[in-house]
Amino acid sequence: MQVTIEGTISADPRDRVLALEAVTQSICEQTGQDVAEGVMMLLTAAAHLTAKHSSRPVRETMTTLAESLGCAIVAADEFFKLREIVDAG
Repeated sequence: MQVTIEGTISADPRDRVLALEAVTQSICEQTGQDVAEGVMMLLTAAAHLTAKHSSRPVRETMTTLAESLGCAIVAADEFFKLREIVDAG
């Protein structure tokens, strides 16, 4: 498989996130998978990239990855104003 990106990639993190979302959405549509599969795909890719580019063992990077997910949620809220979770109780 080869991926070709036409045009320029923006240095703006929000734009790059939207590009990743578009690619993930396309992969899910082409493979007949739910978007939830795309979320797991992105999380798995993040773990794999970390393992490939870190000299530390996975056991030492697990906490950093978990904390990074929290930071990503905050960033997504800043970029896109996520919906509030309403307590149905």
